[in-house]
Amino acid sequence: MMHNYILKKILVNTHLYIGLILGLVITLICVSGSAIVYKPELEKLSVKKLAFVEPSDRIIPLQYLLDNVRKKYPQLTISNMVLYGGKDCAYSFRATSPDEKGRIQVYVNQYTGEVLGIDRYRHKIFQWLYDLHVKLLLKKNGVVWVAVFGFLLIFLIVSGLFLYPSKKIFNFRQGEKPGVRCYRLHIVIGLFTALFLFLIAFTGCYFGFKKEFHTVFESVSSGKALQPAPKVEEYSGQWISLDAIMDIACKEFTEGRPMMIFFPKDNKSVFSVRMYHTGDFERTGSNHIYIHPITGKVVKLNLWKKKPTSEKLTRSMYFIHFGTFWGHYSRILWIFIGLVVPFLYFTGFYAWWSKLKRRQNTPYSAPCKRKPLASS
Repeated sequence: MMHNYILKKILVNTHLYIGLILGLVITLICVSGSAIVYKPELEKLSVKKLAFVEPSDRIIPLQYLLDNVRKKYPQLTISNMVLYGGKDCAYSFRATSPDEKGRIQVYVNQYTGEVLGIDRYRHKIFQWLYDLHVKLLLKKNGVVWVAVFGFLLIFLIVSGLFLYPSKKIFNFRQGEKPGVRCYRLHIVIGLFTALFLFLIAFTGCYFGFKKEFHTVFESVSSGKALQPAPKVEEYSGQWISLDAIMDIACKEFTEGRPMMIFFPKDNKSVFSVRMYHTGDFERTGSNHIYIHPITGKVVKLNLWKKKPTSEKLTRSMYFIHFGTFWGHYSRILWIFIGLVVPFLYFTGFYAWWSKLKRRQNTPYSAPCKRKPLASS
């Protein structure tokens, strides 16, 4: 019994002081995560004149749109083209520039061919929140540190469940002290959100320790955890048009809807068309069609239904952490779950502070000394 008491005391103190000392950093990570759940949509709303267009029946050829962007911004290196968002959302190209740091998004009107303008992400509030969430604004090893705090959050969740009191914690009484009420709320809210918090924390840890997670996934399931884009023999010459790339992808995977086109990075890389199929958990689809930029030959198909279990586990880290697995329902739920963490932090802090103040205000009474018995 004494052994169990000591272990429980150690667990209580570890839970308490990790929460008090590091809980504020964990809170910042979670709150910033809630703020960027709808980052793609909010980014577009911040440049509404560029990101939204008047729909029409006729869409300009994709190659014409690309040529217009290259003509207007020849210094940019384009990495992909974004096609999703709805009929009133402008197509866009993600790019980088040798003259400036940060992501650049070039918007084009797919119905008129007009290049609408550039959105620079570097100094935007949503990009700042993203960098805070992903790497704590650190230039080096920030992703790893965030993952470490994710593991600490997992410890707080699990230890909190082990320390769940056996007494009736749900019996809220009128007139009880604020510190006691905060303690009850801390336990009740933590109990009901523990599973969701665990999923978010565990999948968040993946991004800091990808290799280690891949090793685990491959050891418990079949296949490779990550299938990189295929490479081909070195080529030269002019690429086939984006419209030809799109036609090939749509014919190869007729039940899919194209969402993004990733451009070759060098003369050994290929085009990758990312496609969405009904039932995909990822918002931009989980299917890739790899196409040779010169010959137009389909180099490889990587469809969700044919992915090995280990790769599905890897991809699940993304759509679970981002909350896209159930559309808007899961994304909204994830926002509230992220905001639970500051609630747990401040209720835990207030409960501890109230208990500390009560102890300080309680007068100390020395133990009574027994009088020696009178000798007869």
